[in-house]
Amino acid sequence: MGSFINRARDAATKASDAAKSGAQQAKERGPEMSLKRKLGGLAEDLGQTVFRQAEGEGGLEAEIDRLVAEMRGIQAEIDGVD
Repeated sequence: MGSFINRARDAATKASDAAKSGAQQAKERGPEMSLKRKLGGLAEDLGQTVFRQAEGEGGLEAEIDRLVAEMRGIQAEIDGVD
């Protein structure tokens, strides 16, 4: 019976260690994931703006340039995080 308890305790310790490790990795990757979400949102905005331009709406060049510049800045931050 003692062997079963020891094995159960070891398994619980390993599971706890794995959970702590996963939480630490998530904490470390949090800023990068936040930047990637922001980059994805900007990419969506850019796509919608380009579509509007393709549909004939004019005067969107400055908005496209702004979005691209912001995306480049965020990508540079992501590259610096890695």
